[in-house]
Amino acid sequence: MFDKTTAGAEVAMMMLARSLAVTALLAVPLGTVPAAPHSPSVAAQPTPRSPGAQRCFPSHVVEGKARQAARVHTCVSLDHVFMTVTAPAECGTARFAACDSAGTWRMSRNGGRIASGVLGRRVQYPGPGTYEIVTTLRVTSASRGVDLRTRWTTKGTLSWPSPEPTHRIDVSPRTVRSGRTTTVTYTVTRLGARGDSNARLGLVGEATTGVRLTSADRQCSNPLTGGYPSSQRQAHVLDCALVDIQPGHPSTVKVDVQVGKSCSTVVSKMGYWLPKGQDTYTGNMMQGPTLTCVP
Repeated sequence: MFDKTTAGAEVAMMMLARSLAVTALLAVPLGTVPAAPHSPSVAAQPTPRSPGAQRCFPSHVVEGKARQAARVHTCVSLDHVFMTVTAPAECGTARFAACDSAGTWRMSRNGGRIASGVLGRRVQYPGPGTYEIVTTLRVTSASRGVDLRTRWTTKGTLSWPSPEPTHRIDVSPRTVRSGRTTTVTYTVTRLGARGDSNARLGLVGEATTGVRLTSADRQCSNPLTGGYPSSQRQAHVLDCALVDIQPGHPSTVKVDVQVGKSCSTVVSKMGYWLPKGQDTYTGNMMQGPTLTCVP
């Protein structure tokens, strides 16, 4: 076995060194979440001031049979408007080495769930605050004969500031009804000089309900599903390639939502650029408002 006090000190020193290195060098950014409460207006977030920042919380020690042991900790890294939760692990019997880890996490604040997901997949950064993160993890190493499972709760503070929004999506009305066709209007607004005039607005209904989304706007179309020369399109999905969004000049799209006997919600999402010279990874995604359905 190993000395837990010494191991904890080593990890703390390693985390401090890593944090100082990231701060000094401004490292390159490291990078299914429950939907946010439905809102008629949802704003996108631009790049925070500290892309590439990472916060690791104190280590957790797992012990198993036959002297198996692992040292794991929960880390949160910032990638533009997104965060990624990971749980790196070291394991072994006499000596520790890097091991594989996989699992899920759940983040809450004041007893309310904020976000959850699979380790290593990014989600939208919820802003600064003190959070509880419950991590469910499996640590394995075939070469070292380690296979351990654990679950632990970490409480810590994320201090990265919430960025100012760059775009906003509004929708009216917010409700559709079964057995009817409702015309709704989406409005996309650029809130400042960041970004450009282009964005892709996507609307998705529940496929199994038979809901159909259509628009007379030439910027919008139902996507093709098969290979050429297939002409089959997804009626429950509508993509709108917007090209004239400017500060002071929002873009509007009218959409007909035809709901059958079975109700369907319609979610919205949007991808957009924040151009930065010839850099490649400068795009963002945002979640828009969700249409609810009344039987």
